[in-house]
Amino acid sequence: MQLHCPTQTTINPRTLLAEQDAHSLAELLQETGYVIQPALLRDLAHVLRSGLPWLIEGPRGGGKTALAEALAAACNLPVFYLQGMEGLTLADVLYDWDREGQTQWVRQAVAHGSSFQEARAGQWTREFLKLGEALAAYEWAAQHDIVPILICDEFDKVSEKLEDMLLQLFARGFAHIPRYGEIGVREQQRWPIVILLSNDQRHDLSAPMRSRCLYSWLAPPTPREEVGILYARCPAVHPLLLGKMIKLMHGIRSLPGILDKPGLRESIALLHALQTAGYTDLTATTLTQHLCFLAKRRLDLENLRKATARLDLMMELLDAEMDGWVAALCGGAE
Repeated sequence: MQLHCPTQTTINPRTLLAEQDAHSLAELLQETGYVIQPALLRDLAHVLRSGLPWLIEGPRGGGKTALAEALAAACNLPVFYLQGMEGLTLADVLYDWDREGQTQWVRQAVAHGSSFQEARAGQWTREFLKLGEALAAYEWAAQHDIVPILICDEFDKVSEKLEDMLLQLFARGFAHIPRYGEIGVREQQRWPIVILLSNDQRHDLSAPMRSRCLYSWLAPPTPREEVGILYARCPAVHPLLLGKMIKLMHGIRSLPGILDKPGLRESIALLHALQTAGYTDLTATTLTQHLCFLAKRRLDLENLRKATARLDLMMELLDAEMDGWVAALCGGAE
């Protein structure tokens, strides 16, 4: 778990939504550099009002994890993070017992005069219970006034067995632990904000899991949306560089020979690198020197090198619509 910053104000996004509106949430997110799509903002509002887990699917590099992290940062909330991967166990997500500690307890209790049965009964206590990341988020929510966020990243990589482990928790807000009892929080409005992120590539999530969630598809941003996102991430960017970046990314994604198209993650990384290095323009030479930000395969790298002249031409062409978006954000400055 990553704790919130104790010196900063904590905002309950559910309270903010109830007292103000969804646009206030969007403004908070934008302060962190995240520009949320209107449809996604609408769905986020439903998630906060309902208390239900939120399943977000979409292509890699589109901003799914960034959204969850931006919400946590904007509201200064504690984050419980579960990385989806093969081999996750009950101990990783829900609970396990400290077997060594229990054994020592029984030995010491018997040595001090307790019967073996009494000693055995005393080992099933919270002291020896080790919570996994998911159940720990619900216990935190039950014990604190600050709502936490549980991020389950790349959830399409987990096994069906692990999905089954989480069904009760996501549906009821608590898990039953044999010999101990229930852990969690029954009041739905106090549940953690649970965000499941999936690239929808490894395996299809089960119908029971999907039925417990509100669902969103995070589509790649339109060129206009991408202008706003890049400007929010790099507000000091030169208008010329920003305009050429948008044309470049639009051009690369239209090339038929690129198997792994660069997404929003790549465009943000490249623009940040160029701005940090002091670039105010993007030329064919500069592009050639930064292809490592855009190509993820050998063949894609070769095809981008061959297409450099074509991409340079695309960046130089006037586009009244794209140029207008940049001018509106940057105040028309050159």
